[in-house]
Amino acid sequence: MFWTVQVSALLAFAVPFTWGMLALWAVSHFLRAIGLTLCFHRYFAHRAFQMNRGARFFWTFVATAAMQKGPLWWAGHHVNHHKYADRDGDPHSPAVSGVYYAHIGWFLNDARYDKIEASNPVIRDFSKTTAPEIVWLDRCYFAPPVMLAAAMYYIGGLQWLVWGFCVPTVTLAHATFAINTVNHMFGSRRFVTPDESRNNLFTAIMAAGEGWHNNHHRYQRAARNGFYWWEVDLTWYTIRAMQALGLAWDLQPVPARIYAEARLQSRAESRRAIIGRASSRSEAARANDQSPRAGRRGYEPGAEPRVREAADRRSASA
Repeated sequence: MFWTVQVSALLAFAVPFTWGMLALWAVSHFLRAIGLTLCFHRYFAHRAFQMNRGARFFWTFVATAAMQKGPLWWAGHHVNHHKYADRDGDPHSPAVSGVYYAHIGWFLNDARYDKIEASNPVIRDFSKTTAPEIVWLDRCYFAPPVMLAAAMYYIGGLQWLVWGFCVPTVTLAHATFAINTVNHMFGSRRFVTPDESRNNLFTAIMAAGEGWHNNHHRYQRAARNGFYWWEVDLTWYTIRAMQALGLAWDLQPVPARIYAEARLQSRAESRRAIIGRASSRSEAARANDQSPRAGRRGYEPGAEPRVREAADRRSASA
């Protein structure tokens, strides 16, 4: 099924393109991206905030429609990722198991990750007695994407199916998977962490704020991944809007000590950069002093005696 959906995105070349279809792609991609990171990630995996039962079901349904299996399966494996980040036991580390395996191979080709252990805190905290509707979505994770695909086809035929389901499902899948690979290989590191997590603007946009991955690995509990106003985080904006409407509360902030650590790290990097530039200039100056200057011959051993001999000959002849 996974590869069928991946290939179905090529149908975009077989149906008419309009700007309206691009807008449909954007709504389908980013709405479900927000669902994934708001609900599966920051709520189920990290308890970064609280929300009422109705809002929880809505966002869990939206996220499950992304076709990335069930909420408890997704969040449970994410907890294990943090537990063993970039070490043996991490389900998807490019440093440990390679890029292909970390991107898609771990859930396609490895039966070890078909289920989550019963001791996992996500499984323990969201059970049939406390959250039966979530457990149902976790078991019947195929239902929301099928319903979304059927709705798109019913509304606008093949064109809507392709641009409202097939293409955005593929782009969202790889935006999510890129957090496991791209964000552990390319980007900046504001914080020194024991893993290879990095911040990346492109994945932050495409995955609704998830790309500020080094921030997140430094302080996982925060409701925001973009720690500063200039770090785009669509999910954080949505959580704040929910808070304003009374649908979310107990938002976990980034502690002052984390911001202080970021400032210290920034100053240390600035000092290293200044020292590095000064060192480069000093080395260049030394190299310049040791090289022959323009318009002058370099020193040659034995040159001075030859000059004196020539002067003596000129004096004798005079």
